[in-house]
Amino acid sequence: MNIWVGRAIIFVIAGSLGAVLAKFHIPIPFVLGGMITAMCSKVFFGRFGIDWPKKLREIALLVAGYGIGSNFDITAWNNLLSQTVGILGSTFISIAACLFLAVIIAKITKEDMQSCCIGFLPGGMTVAMLMCDDDDSIEPNVVMVMQIIRLFAVVMFVPFLVVYLLDAQVTSTGITMTNKGGFHWLIFVPLSIMGAFIGEKIHLPTPRLLGPVIATAIFSVSCGNVQAVPAYVMAPAQLSIGLFMGMLMDPVKISKIKSVFVLTVIASAIILEVSYITAAWFAGWYGFTAITGFLAMAPGGIAEMALAGMSMGEDVSIILSYQLIRLIIMNAVLPYFLVWCFQRIKKQA
Repeated sequence: MNIWVGRAIIFVIAGSLGAVLAKFHIPIPFVLGGMITAMCSKVFFGRFGIDWPKKLREIALLVAGYGIGSNFDITAWNNLLSQTVGILGSTFISIAACLFLAVIIAKITKEDMQSCCIGFLPGGMTVAMLMCDDDDSIEPNVVMVMQIIRLFAVVMFVPFLVVYLLDAQVTSTGITMTNKGGFHWLIFVPLSIMGAFIGEKIHLPTPRLLGPVIATAIFSVSCGNVQAVPAYVMAPAQLSIGLFMGMLMDPVKISKIKSVFVLTVIASAIILEVSYITAAWFAGWYGFTAITGFLAMAPGGIAEMALAGMSMGEDVSIILSYQLIRLIIMNAVLPYFLVWCFQRIKKQA
Protein backbone atom coordinates (compact mmCIF):
# COMPACT_ATOMS: atom_id res chain seq x y z
CA MET A 1 0.00 0.00 0.00
CA ASN A 2 1.27 3.47 -0.87
CA ILE A 3 2.11 5.26 2.39
CA TRP A 4 0.17 8.42 1.49
CA VAL A 5 -2.90 6.36 0.60
CA GLY A 6 -2.62 4.68 3.99
CA ARG A 7 -2.28 8.06 5.72
CA ALA A 8 -5.35 9.37 3.89
CA ILE A 9 -7.37 6.34 4.94
CA ILE A 10 -6.48 6.60 8.64
CA PHE A 11 -7.13 10.37 8.51
CA VAL A 12 -10.67 9.79 7.22
CA ILE A 13 -11.29 7.05 9.78
CA ALA A 14 -9.94 9.25 12.58
CA GLY A 15 -12.17 12.12 11.46
CA SER A 16 -15.23 9.88 11.45
CA LEU A 17 -14.43 8.58 14.91
CA GLY A 18 -13.82 12.11 16.16
CA ALA A 19 -17.22 13.19 14.84
CA VAL A 20 -18.88 10.32 16.70
CA LEU A 21 -17.06 11.21 19.93
CA ALA A 22 -18.10 14.85 19.48
CA LYS A 23 -21.74 13.79 19.26
CA PHE A 24 -21.38 12.23 22.71
CA HIS A 25 -19.66 15.40 24.01
CA ILE A 26 -16.38 13.59 24.70
CA PRO A 27 -13.56 16.11 25.42
CA ILE A 28 -11.04 16.86 22.62
CA PRO A 29 -12.86 14.34 20.38
CA PHE A 30 -10.67 14.73 17.30
CA VAL A 31 -7.41 14.41 19.23
CA LEU A 32 -8.71 11.24 20.87
CA GLY A 33 -10.12 10.01 17.57
CA GLY A 34 -6.70 10.40 15.98
CA MET A 35 -4.95 8.66 18.87
CA ILE A 36 -7.32 5.69 18.92
CA THR A 37 -7.17 5.30 15.14
CA ALA A 38 -3.37 5.45 15.14
CA MET A 39 -3.12 2.83 17.87
CA CYS A 40 -5.55 0.51 16.09
CA SER A 41 -3.63 0.91 12.83
CA LYS A 42 -0.44 -0.11 14.63
CA VAL A 43 -2.13 -3.18 16.10
CA PHE A 44 -3.96 -4.42 13.00
CA PHE A 45 -2.02 -2.92 10.09
CA GLY A 46 1.48 -2.49 11.51
CA ARG A 47 2.95 -4.53 8.66
CA PHE A 48 2.18 -1.69 6.24
CA GLY A 49 4.49 0.66 8.14
CA ILE A 50 2.03 3.58 8.15
CA ASP A 51 3.17 6.58 10.20
CA TRP A 52 2.20 10.25 10.55
CA PRO A 53 4.62 12.97 9.38
CA LYS A 54 6.07 15.24 12.05
CA LYS A 55 5.76 18.20 9.68
CA LEU A 56 1.97 17.87 9.58
CA ARG A 57 1.91 17.70 13.38
CA GLU A 58 3.98 20.88 13.61
CA ILE A 59 1.62 22.77 11.27
CA ALA A 60 -1.30 21.57 13.40
CA LEU A 61 0.41 22.91 16.52
CA LEU A 62 0.48 26.39 14.99
CA VAL A 63 -3.31 26.26 14.63
CA ALA A 64 -3.83 24.85 18.14
CA GLY A 65 -1.52 27.47 19.67
CA TYR A 66 -3.48 30.30 18.06
CA GLY A 67 -6.75 28.72 19.21
CA ILE A 68 -5.58 28.64 22.83
CA GLY A 69 -4.07 32.13 22.77
CA SER A 70 -7.19 33.66 21.19
CA ASN A 71 -9.09 33.04 24.44
CA PHE A 72 -6.83 35.45 26.32
CA ASP A 73 -8.34 38.93 25.93
CA ILE A 74 -8.30 42.17 27.91
CA THR A 75 -10.83 40.80 30.42
CA ALA A 76 -8.57 37.85 31.18
CA TRP A 77 -5.63 40.26 31.50
CA ASN A 78 -7.51 42.43 34.02
CA ASN A 79 -8.42 39.32 35.99
CA LEU A 80 -4.76 38.36 36.04
CA LEU A 81 -3.74 41.76 37.39
CA SER A 82 -6.40 41.83 40.09
CA GLN A 83 -6.11 38.19 41.16
CA THR A 84 -2.41 37.47 40.65
CA VAL A 85 -1.96 35.86 44.07
CA GLY A 86 -4.95 33.57 43.58
CA ILE A 87 -4.01 32.54 40.04
CA LEU A 88 -0.36 31.87 40.83
CA GLY A 89 -1.17 30.29 44.19
CA SER A 90 -3.75 27.88 42.81
CA THR A 91 -1.42 27.02 39.93
CA PHE A 92 1.41 26.22 42.33
CA ILE A 93 -0.85 24.09 44.53
CA SER A 94 -2.20 22.15 41.54
CA ILE A 95 1.21 21.47 40.02
CA ALA A 96 2.82 20.60 43.37
CA ALA A 97 0.02 18.17 44.26
CA CYS A 98 0.22 16.49 40.85
CA LEU A 99 4.01 16.09 41.02
CA PHE A 100 3.81 14.74 44.59
CA LEU A 101 1.27 12.11 43.57
CA ALA A 102 3.27 11.26 40.44
CA VAL A 103 6.34 10.53 42.57
CA ILE A 104 4.26 8.21 44.76
CA ILE A 105 2.91 6.40 41.68
CA ALA A 106 6.46 5.97 40.36
CA LYS A 107 7.67 4.59 43.70
CA ILE A 108 4.84 2.05 43.92
CA THR A 109 4.84 0.88 40.29
CA LYS A 110 8.64 1.10 39.76
CA GLU A 111 8.01 3.03 36.55
CA ASP A 112 10.34 5.81 35.42
CA MET A 113 9.80 8.81 37.75
CA GLN A 114 10.31 11.41 35.02
CA SER A 115 7.69 9.71 32.84
CA CYS A 116 5.19 9.63 35.71
CA CYS A 117 5.75 13.29 36.57
CA ILE A 118 5.20 14.36 32.96
CA GLY A 119 2.26 11.97 32.66
CA PHE A 120 0.44 13.63 35.54
CA LEU A 121 1.03 17.26 34.52
CA PRO A 122 -2.28 19.10 35.13
CA GLY A 123 -3.90 19.92 31.80
CA GLY A 124 -0.90 19.22 29.62
CA MET A 125 -1.50 16.26 27.30
CA THR A 126 -0.07 17.95 24.22
CA VAL A 127 3.03 19.40 25.88
CA ALA A 128 3.59 16.10 27.69
CA MET A 129 3.67 14.16 24.42
CA LEU A 130 5.88 16.80 22.81
CA MET A 131 8.36 16.34 25.66
CA CYS A 132 8.29 12.58 24.98
CA ASP A 133 9.17 13.30 21.37
CA ASP A 134 12.10 15.50 22.43
CA ASP A 135 13.54 13.15 25.09
CA ASP A 136 14.06 9.46 24.35
CA SER A 137 14.42 8.65 28.07
CA ILE A 138 10.72 9.40 28.66
CA GLU A 139 8.32 6.47 28.22
CA PRO A 140 5.44 7.74 26.01
CA ASN A 141 3.12 4.85 26.90
CA VAL A 142 3.20 5.66 30.61
CA VAL A 143 2.76 9.36 29.87
CA MET A 144 -0.20 8.88 27.55
CA VAL A 145 -2.05 6.41 29.78
CA MET A 146 -1.75 8.76 32.76
CA GLN A 147 -2.73 11.85 30.76
CA ILE A 148 -5.82 10.21 29.23
CA ILE A 149 -7.03 8.91 32.59
CA ARG A 150 -6.48 12.28 34.28
CA LEU A 151 -8.21 14.14 31.46
CA PHE A 152 -11.27 11.88 31.42
CA ALA A 153 -11.53 11.85 35.21
CA VAL A 154 -11.50 15.63 35.42
CA VAL A 155 -13.57 16.53 32.36
CA MET A 156 -16.20 13.87 32.89
CA PHE A 157 -16.61 14.14 36.67
CA VAL A 158 -16.18 17.87 37.35
CA PRO A 159 -19.51 18.88 35.71
CA PHE A 160 -21.24 16.04 37.60
CA LEU A 161 -19.70 17.16 40.90
CA VAL A 162 -20.66 20.82 40.52
CA VAL A 163 -24.25 19.93 39.59
CA TYR A 164 -24.89 17.33 42.28
CA LEU A 165 -22.60 18.48 45.10
CA LEU A 166 -22.52 22.27 44.59
CA ASP A 167 -26.14 22.57 43.32
CA ALA A 168 -25.14 24.24 40.05
CA GLN A 169 -28.00 24.88 37.62
CA VAL A 170 -27.54 24.16 33.91
CA THR A 171 -28.90 27.22 32.10
CA SER A 172 -27.88 26.46 28.49
CA THR A 173 -26.30 23.75 26.37
CA GLY A 174 -22.96 25.53 26.04
CA ILE A 175 -22.05 23.34 23.10
CA THR A 176 -19.82 25.90 21.36
CA MET A 177 -17.71 28.85 22.43
CA THR A 178 -19.06 32.26 21.44
CA ASN A 179 -17.13 33.97 18.64
CA LYS A 180 -16.01 37.32 20.10
CA GLY A 181 -15.46 38.92 16.67
CA GLY A 182 -12.46 41.13 16.06
CA PHE A 183 -9.58 40.48 13.67
CA HIS A 184 -10.24 37.76 11.08
CA TRP A 185 -9.04 34.33 12.11
CA LEU A 186 -6.60 34.18 9.15
CA ILE A 187 -4.37 36.46 11.18
CA PHE A 188 -3.30 33.22 12.85
CA VAL A 189 -0.95 32.62 9.90
CA PRO A 190 1.48 35.51 10.56
CA LEU A 191 0.96 35.38 14.34
CA SER A 192 1.67 31.65 14.59
CA ILE A 193 4.65 31.71 12.23
CA MET A 194 6.17 34.71 14.01
CA GLY A 195 5.50 33.21 17.45
CA ALA A 196 7.02 29.86 16.50
CA PHE A 197 10.07 31.56 14.93
CA ILE A 198 10.74 33.71 17.99
CA GLY A 199 10.04 30.74 20.28
CA GLU A 200 12.71 28.70 18.53
CA LYS A 201 15.20 31.58 18.64
CA ILE A 202 14.81 32.04 22.41
CA HIS A 203 14.67 28.27 22.98
CA LEU A 204 11.15 28.01 24.36
CA PRO A 205 10.02 24.46 25.11
CA THR A 206 7.55 23.25 22.44
CA PRO A 207 8.03 26.52 20.47
CA ARG A 208 5.49 25.66 17.76
CA LEU A 209 2.78 25.43 20.39
CA LEU A 210 3.83 27.93 23.04
CA GLY A 211 5.13 30.56 20.58
CA PRO A 212 1.72 31.01 18.87
CA VAL A 213 -0.05 30.90 22.26
CA ILE A 214 2.00 33.81 23.62
CA ALA A 215 2.05 35.79 20.35
CA THR A 216 -1.73 35.54 19.96
CA ALA A 217 -2.37 36.39 23.61
CA ILE A 218 -0.17 39.50 23.40
CA PHE A 219 -1.83 40.60 20.14
CA SER A 220 -5.32 40.02 21.53
CA VAL A 221 -4.66 42.06 24.67
CA SER A 222 -2.84 44.92 22.93
CA CYS A 223 -4.73 45.19 19.63
CA GLY A 224 -8.18 43.74 20.29
CA ASN A 225 -10.03 40.43 20.04
CA VAL A 226 -9.27 37.87 17.35
CA GLN A 227 -11.77 35.45 15.87
CA ALA A 228 -11.71 31.81 16.84
CA VAL A 229 -10.42 29.31 14.28
CA PRO A 230 -13.41 27.70 12.50
CA ALA A 231 -14.16 24.06 13.16
CA TYR A 232 -13.21 22.99 9.63
CA VAL A 233 -9.65 24.18 10.36
CA MET A 234 -9.32 23.22 14.04
CA ALA A 235 -10.72 19.69 13.62
CA PRO A 236 -8.08 18.55 11.04
CA ALA A 237 -5.38 20.16 13.21
CA GLN A 238 -6.53 18.18 16.24
CA LEU A 239 -6.69 15.02 14.13
CA SER A 240 -3.08 15.53 13.03
CA ILE A 241 -1.92 16.05 16.60
CA GLY A 242 -3.82 12.97 17.78
CA LEU A 243 -2.54 10.75 14.97
CA PHE A 244 1.06 11.71 15.69
CA MET A 245 0.57 11.10 19.43
CA GLY A 246 -1.03 7.74 18.78
CA MET A 247 1.84 6.63 16.58
CA LEU A 248 4.21 7.14 19.54
CA MET A 249 2.33 4.60 21.62
CA ASP A 250 3.02 0.87 21.84
CA PRO A 251 -0.15 -1.14 22.63
CA VAL A 252 1.90 -4.12 23.87
CA LYS A 253 3.74 -2.01 26.44
CA ILE A 254 0.53 -0.28 27.53
CA SER A 255 -1.05 -3.63 28.42
CA LYS A 256 1.81 -4.23 30.86
CA ILE A 257 1.24 -1.12 33.02
CA LYS A 258 -2.16 -1.90 34.56
CA SER A 259 -1.01 -0.81 38.02
CA VAL A 260 -0.38 2.69 36.66
CA PHE A 261 -4.00 2.81 35.47
CA VAL A 262 -5.49 2.05 38.89
CA LEU A 263 -3.22 4.42 40.80
CA THR A 264 -3.81 7.25 38.33
CA VAL A 265 -7.57 6.96 38.85
CA ILE A 266 -7.07 7.23 42.62
CA ALA A 267 -4.64 10.13 42.21
CA SER A 268 -7.10 11.96 39.92
CA ALA A 269 -9.79 11.74 42.60
CA ILE A 270 -7.35 13.21 45.14
CA ILE A 271 -6.48 16.06 42.77
CA LEU A 272 -10.17 16.91 42.37
CA GLU A 273 -10.50 17.11 46.15
CA VAL A 274 -7.44 19.37 46.36
CA SER A 275 -8.90 21.56 43.60
CA TYR A 276 -12.19 21.90 45.46
CA ILE A 277 -10.53 22.89 48.73
CA THR A 278 -8.36 25.44 46.91
CA ALA A 279 -11.38 26.80 45.02
CA ALA A 280 -13.41 27.22 48.21
CA TRP A 281 -10.54 29.12 49.81
CA PHE A 282 -9.97 31.56 46.94
CA ALA A 283 -13.72 31.94 46.27
CA GLY A 284 -14.12 33.30 49.78
CA TRP A 285 -11.17 35.61 49.24
CA TYR A 286 -12.13 37.09 45.85
CA GLY A 287 -15.89 36.80 46.01
CA PHE A 288 -16.65 34.55 43.03
CA THR A 289 -18.76 31.43 43.46
CA ALA A 290 -17.35 28.07 44.52
CA ILE A 291 -18.58 26.65 41.20
CA THR A 292 -16.59 29.21 39.20
CA GLY A 293 -13.57 28.55 41.42
CA PHE A 294 -13.81 24.78 41.03
CA LEU A 295 -14.07 25.00 37.24
CA ALA A 296 -11.18 27.49 37.19
CA MET A 297 -8.87 25.36 39.31
CA ALA A 298 -9.75 21.83 38.18
CA PRO A 299 -6.84 20.39 36.16
CA GLY A 300 -8.88 19.88 33.01
CA GLY A 301 -9.01 21.31 29.50
CA ILE A 302 -9.63 25.04 28.99
CA ALA A 303 -12.43 24.54 26.48
CA GLU A 304 -14.25 21.88 28.51
CA MET A 305 -14.14 23.86 31.79
CA ALA A 306 -15.17 27.09 30.04
CA LEU A 307 -18.08 25.37 28.28
CA ALA A 308 -19.23 23.89 31.58
CA GLY A 309 -19.10 27.37 33.11
CA MET A 310 -21.10 28.84 30.21
CA SER A 311 -23.80 26.20 30.56
CA MET A 312 -24.13 27.01 34.28
CA GLY A 313 -24.05 30.80 33.97
CA GLU A 314 -20.70 31.14 35.76
CA ASP A 315 -17.96 33.74 35.18
CA VAL A 316 -16.13 32.34 32.14
CA SER A 317 -13.49 35.11 32.15
CA ILE A 318 -12.34 33.96 35.62
CA ILE A 319 -12.27 30.32 34.48
CA LEU A 320 -10.26 31.18 31.37
CA SER A 321 -7.80 33.35 33.30
CA TYR A 322 -6.91 30.65 35.82
CA GLN A 323 -6.82 27.86 33.26
CA LEU A 324 -4.78 29.84 30.71
CA ILE A 325 -2.16 31.07 33.17
CA ARG A 326 -1.66 27.54 34.47
CA LEU A 327 -1.27 26.30 30.90
CA ILE A 328 1.28 29.01 30.04
CA ILE A 329 3.26 28.43 33.25
CA MET A 330 3.16 24.70 32.65
CA ASN A 331 4.50 25.17 29.12
CA ALA A 332 7.00 27.97 29.73
CA VAL A 333 8.35 27.14 33.19
CA LEU A 334 7.62 23.58 34.23
CA PRO A 335 9.43 21.78 31.38
CA TYR A 336 12.61 23.72 32.16
CA PHE A 337 12.21 22.92 35.86
CA LEU A 338 11.61 19.20 35.32
CA VAL A 339 14.48 18.86 32.83
CA TRP A 340 16.81 20.67 35.25
CA CYS A 341 15.70 18.51 38.21
CA PHE A 342 16.07 15.19 36.44
CA GLN A 343 19.40 16.16 34.91
CA ARG A 344 20.69 16.83 38.42
CA ILE A 345 19.27 13.56 39.67
CA LYS A 346 20.92 11.62 36.83
CA LYS A 347 24.27 13.33 37.45
CA GLN A 348 24.14 12.45 41.14
CA ALA A 349 23.14 8.83 40.46
